[in-house]
Amino acid sequence: MPIDQNTSRSVEITAKGIRKILNKYTPEMAISEYIWNAFDAKASKVDIVFKFNPSALETVSCITVSDNGTGICYEKLPENFLKFYESPKAVFKVGKGTITHGKNGYGRFTFYKFAEFAKWETTYLKKNKTTSYNIKISNDNLKDYVISDPIPSKGGTGTLVEFTGISVSISPCYINTVLKPYLIAEFAWFLELSKEYKISIDGEELDYSSVIADSVSFNHIENVSDSKSLTFSCKYIRWNAKMNDEYSRFYFLNTNLDLKITKTTLLNKKGDSFWHSLIVVDDFFNEVRDEEGDNEKNIQYKLFDQTYDKKIFSHLVKSLNSYLKEKRKPYLKSQSALLVTKLEKEHVFPYFRNNDWDKARKRSLEDLVKGLYEVEPAIFAQLNKEQKRIFIGLLNLVMDSGEQESLFKILEAVIELDSKERTEFAKILETTRLKQVISTINLISDRLLTVNNLKEIVFNHELKAGEVKHLQQFIEKHYWILGEEYRLVCAEEVKFEAALRKYVYILRGVDQKVFISHPDKYKEMDLFITGTDYRDGKPHNVVLEIKNPTTIKTLTSDHVTQIKKYIDVILSVDMFNDTNEYWSFYLIGQDYDSIIKEDIQDIGQGLLRKKDNYCLYVKKWSEIINEVERRLRYLREKLQTERSILSSKKSLDSIMTETLNNSAALDKAK
Repeated sequence: MPIDQNTSRSVEITAKGIRKILNKYTPEMAISEYIWNAFDAKASKVDIVFKFNPSALETVSCITVSDNGTGICYEKLPENFLKFYESPKAVFKVGKGTITHGKNGYGRFTFYKFAEFAKWETTYLKKNKTTSYNIKISNDNLKDYVISDPIPSKGGTGTLVEFTGISVSISPCYINTVLKPYLIAEFAWFLELSKEYKISIDGEELDYSSVIADSVSFNHIENVSDSKSLTFSCKYIRWNAKMNDEYSRFYFLNTNLDLKITKTTLLNKKGDSFWHSLIVVDDFFNEVRDEEGDNEKNIQYKLFDQTYDKKIFSHLVKSLNSYLKEKRKPYLKSQSALLVTKLEKEHVFPYFRNNDWDKARKRSLEDLVKGLYEVEPAIFAQLNKEQKRIFIGLLNLVMDSGEQESLFKILEAVIELDSKERTEFAKILETTRLKQVISTINLISDRLLTVNNLKEIVFNHELKAGEVKHLQQFIEKHYWILGEEYRLVCAEEVKFEAALRKYVYILRGVDQKVFISHPDKYKEMDLFITGTDYRDGKPHNVVLEIKNPTTIKTLTSDHVTQIKKYIDVILSVDMFNDTNEYWSFYLIGQDYDSIIKEDIQDIGQGLLRKKDNYCLYVKKWSEIINEVERRLRYLREKLQTERSILSSKKSLDSIMTETLNNSAALDKAK
């Protein structure tokens, strides 16, 4: 049936249908529809021009979107323009969503969201002749449109759409801060297909380079038989911003760059920001049948006519997903370090003291967190702050106890683990634990060497080590000998007022001058350290009075009196004498006389006096050294045994066998 010129025609659509579809659009979404229509019409260039009102420069009088595509064929206008929610441009889709545009045939009506009138001026080629005409639509009545008579044209093909009656929301600020970022997120992947594709706004080409974090072009070869192979041209892109489409996708195109299939990759919704696209080009995709099934399963079966081609495509997708997993690994590794920094800022890590032992434990826990993130980022994405604190605390307990199966129970409470993930997590735990064990063994070995040096200073009298210059400075540097939980308050004969000022600052973060009225306030402690008792969480303070065995062979009552004066000074000061704080005073020397020995209440501990908030001890250097040495050697032997077990596991199979055996044994015991 011929088309009547200059007459009003009705689109086959109801007002209800228009409202239902168009209400979801924003102006930037609407403008992008006209750009997609241009590219659907084989355009390589799309120009958007905003014309501003001379009397009000912040308002737009007209917007044009022009392209160099094939135009709209006048004879096919009923097929292309009359049907709403139907279009001949349907492209096959696979998976959730689609990138196909122009498929539904309503993109031309979206101007309703930002303009009152739309006018198409289009030129097309038929039988080697170019013809032009125009189409007009008003948003007052989207059902009706007016077409002009077609006339011969000497220009090239293409379409220019002019929009007038522009909404006041379209402003220079909107163009720069909303429209351009949206178009970048919408078209960046498409513009990467070919350098011929360009979008310009007011003469300036749309620059999307800022959103490309990584880009690699490569050829992928599929061996389809012993004598035949297919080479697919591929381009991998990682984005540093999320694209408008919710999913990361494969785009399969033929060599004419016609999009034939789009399919989501396996790396969507994994709890990370690994936004990516993988473009694959080959005429192999021309074999795709241009039809859709009733559901996703039917679509899969209608991809190719031949089972042979289906198998090739299936293997291709599998190979490309494996490629993406490898590209994701270094990204996750870099992100895992940022995750640890973020978690530290959120204060969800357990408290670690500032000593070598706890530093090693903290590094091991951080390595475990990084490793878990690199395998399954979703673990941390699914947790709120309090859940993260609990989860990481549990991980820390598992690391300290070495109970691998406990970790799996914790993980499975958070996410579902398949056998492969369980295997990967087992390897991470074994590797992290082995690193922790080796690091701790090295630390213990260094400390045993330090203890040997202390022996030389204390017992080799030929060295003539001085009390202040050598022995006191040595203990000051290695006060871990008394416990890992302590921090140095003061040393080198600091007077009580200065010691109290520093002590208050460490405990309360307050720096203020303090005054002591006690007559012995000018006495000087050899060493004053403080820490938190892990048993009750209260401050525990230690004051040392050390005597050089080279010059003082035997401790006497005078030396005990000296340290008792320290006790009197401290207990007389309220800021020192908090009922929640506990004090240990040590007098250490080569040996002690019979009077002191008779006063000792517990010879094993060297306890002289015990009160509610303090104890006084007298210790021999040999007792101090032997106690530290025994503790360190026991730990080293235990860790060396664990290291030999961990190091003997040559494969993941042996790790998993032991894990499953342990699990079975636990279940049987229950």
